[in-house]
Amino acid sequence: EAVILSTCNRVEFYVTTPQPVLAREALLTWVRAHSGLTEDTLRAVLYEQTDQAAVRHLFRVTAGLDSMVLGETEITAQVKQAYQAAHAAGTTGPVLNRLFQHALRAAKEVRSRTAIGQGRASVGSVVVSLAQEVFGDRFHESEVLLWGAGKAAETTARHLMDRGAGQLWIVNRTAERAQELATVCRAMWLAWEGALKRLARVDIAVICTQAPHYVIDRADVEAVWAARAEKPLFLIDLAVPRNVDPSLRGWRQVHLYDIDDLRTMAEQGLVRRRSELTACDAIIREQVDEFMAWWIPRLRRKEAVSCGGDPVHALRSLASL
Repeated sequence: EAVILSTCNRVEFYVTTPQPVLAREALLTWVRAHSGLTEDTLRAVLYEQTDQAAVRHLFRVTAGLDSMVLGETEITAQVKQAYQAAHAAGTTGPVLNRLFQHALRAAKEVRSRTAIGQGRASVGSVVVSLAQEVFGDRFHESEVLLWGAGKAAETTARHLMDRGAGQLWIVNRTAERAQELATVCRAMWLAWEGALKRLARVDIAVICTQAPHYVIDRADVEAVWAARAEKPLFLIDLAVPRNVDPSLRGWRQVHLYDIDDLRTMAEQGLVRRRSELTACDAIIREQVDEFMAWWIPRLRRKEAVSCGGDPVHALRSLASL
């Protein structure tokens, strides 16, 4: 049995085997060949869990307790998708079916019995929350301008679009980069020279360029304000040094936040979530004990692991999907 969980910051292989030592070496050989990494490079980033520790690890991962942003929910959906892909490919059996279904139930228990998922704990979630407060029901009709194609700006824009914002426009000094990102995000793109004119229409602008000066100053906003008819303008300045004139903060219907504002708000959310960790881990222990109570008797009777299974063969099948 085998499941591959692959996200932006982890690749994990969950396998069952009656011969763990042989399976481990075969798996390392396969991963090395599949990834192109040297053995030293691979072993430097490798971590391994077995038996109860592996169960606990998966349950914590699925509940968002091992994520870069504590308590985030995207990982739960990613675990579910990984399990469904493996199940559809025929690489799961009685153990991993039970394990992953239980992991998803454990994540639900953690969220329903604690406040680990409440509050804003990342820059992207803070931006979405603030935008929803500013625009209310109009949020889903809002136009978003992504000015610059850095990773932070792209991630923030994706948060807005994933939560239901309307049209996304992308501006970059390099037209090719703007077009490339627009294709990936199913967005429209603009030439650099057209960005300020677009401020007359957009509701939200996420700015993060490498310019050492303001790319939006007060005069720029004043020039388009009459055309905006007093509509709120939500400016997110993620650049260092600042790309937006700070004198715009609080001017008319302009809502300006810089990266320091957003990080402070996110950190406050993280502090609240960290206070829930003890309760979360207690729930995880309960759920792990419940799974082990099902698994250990079957393991002793050798029902849990098929002696004819080859986890590397199963992984090879999954990797080809």
